[in-house]
Amino acid sequence: MQVTVELLGFLAGLARGKPKLKLEIKAEKPTILTVVKALGEKFGLELERNLAESLYGEARKVALILLNGVEVNALRSLETPVNEGDKVVFIPVGSGG
Repeated sequence: MQVTVELLGFLAGLARGKPKLKLEIKAEKPTILTVVKALGEKFGLELERNLAESLYGEARKVALILLNGVEVNALRSLETPVNEGDKVVFIPVGSGG
């Protein structure tokens, strides 16, 4: 199955300068977390950690994630199912003071 992924801001740099790509997913029931893990396998752990991280054994998202234009927190967060042809956009969240 293939999905379109967009990585905005510094996230594209962590993906070797590829802000938009087609990503092949080989899971039976893929989720947003599956996409995050696939990106980590393809581009490295640093990218994966800037998309989602494991906290006390439970994954939580770090970046703002949109699935077909809808923020995944309005759906099932990292457990949101993805389908063939879906578009997943990752937007880095910054903070400071």
